[in-house]
Amino acid sequence: MSVKLEPRLIFVLFLLRCQFVNGEIPFTDPCTDHNGITDEQANNAFKDWPEHLNLASVNKTHKCYVTCILIYYNIVDNYGKISLDKYFDNGSIDEYAFAPTLLRCRYEYRKETDLCEQIFGIFNCFKLLRGN
Repeated sequence: MSVKLEPRLIFVLFLLRCQFVNGEIPFTDPCTDHNGITDEQANNAFKDWPEHLNLASVNKTHKCYVTCILIYYNIVDNYGKISLDKYFDNGSIDEYAFAPTLLRCRYEYRKETDLCEQIFGIFNCFKLLRGN
């Protein structure tokens, strides 16, 4: 299956280069719909992201929906392990340009044990720091 991603969704890929400590987050399945997510649905979820989002105001359902999109596109797994190697290898993402931001966001959410909260928080942190 060939997937064509909008540039806004591609930045999600940079965000998820992080590797979480093994065993920190148990297996979690936040996805309520296992029939797939269309590119349009994925792009709409990330379009017009608020500049200074108050994470406490975002409901858990939306945080899990965003996490589900990332799981569906094999960017993150159900344990919180993030894999962007294929995007680094093919040159879609400059690993070295994004490393400091990724490390900063990963560090900020390192103690979060809820998969949806952690992934959504890291994603939001990355957007805020990158100004996208």
